[in-house]
Amino acid sequence: MHFVHLKKFILLGLTSYAASEILAGQTVKDILTKRKCLCPCEKEWDATKKYVIPFKEGNWFEAVSYCASQGMSLLQLRDSYDSQNLKQWFDDHEYEAGQNFWIGANDLAKPGLFRWRLTANEVTFSKWARGEPNFITVRGETEHCAELNPNTMEWNDSVCSKRLHFICETFSN
Repeated sequence: MHFVHLKKFILLGLTSYAASEILAGQTVKDILTKRKCLCPCEKEWDATKKYVIPFKEGNWFEAVSYCASQGMSLLQLRDSYDSQNLKQWFDDHEYEAGQNFWIGANDLAKPGLFRWRLTANEVTFSKWARGEPNFITVRGETEHCAELNPNTMEWNDSVCSKRLHFICETFSN
C-alpha cells in the first residue's frame, strides 16, 4: 500500500500517477468521483474504498462536517476485514503511536446504542477497548463519540468536543 502526503491530505492507496493528477490542480473530491479506483490495490484491500487523513484536527462534529464538505464520510469500520486492512496500513507505514482518530460512530441519539453517523445504522461490528464504552463525564460533558487507537485498533468513547485527527472515506461507484 502506498501513501502520499499532499498539502492537506494523506491519501491511502494512491499510486504516484494518481498523486500527480491531484497535484496538477484537481481536488481530492474530483479524483475520487471520477476514477473507479485510485490504485492497483493488493487483492486483500477493498479497492472500492478510499481513505483520507486530513492534516488537521477537529472535534467530532467538525470532522463529520469536513469529510462531508469533501464528498466523503467519517470512517465506518463495518467488519473485522475493514479493521485488519486499516491496521495493516498503519503497521506498514509505522504510523506514529499515541494519536487517536475520530470514527463515524456515536450514541448521541440514544445513550448506549452506537450508530454510524452516515447511515444511522446500528454499529454491528465493534472493537471496544476493555471497559469501554464507559460513558464517563468530563467537565460536564458525557462521552458519546467513538475514537480509534491505530496501534491496537480498539475503540474508546470520548467527549465529542475533544480535538483529534480523523479519517474520511468514500466509495467508488
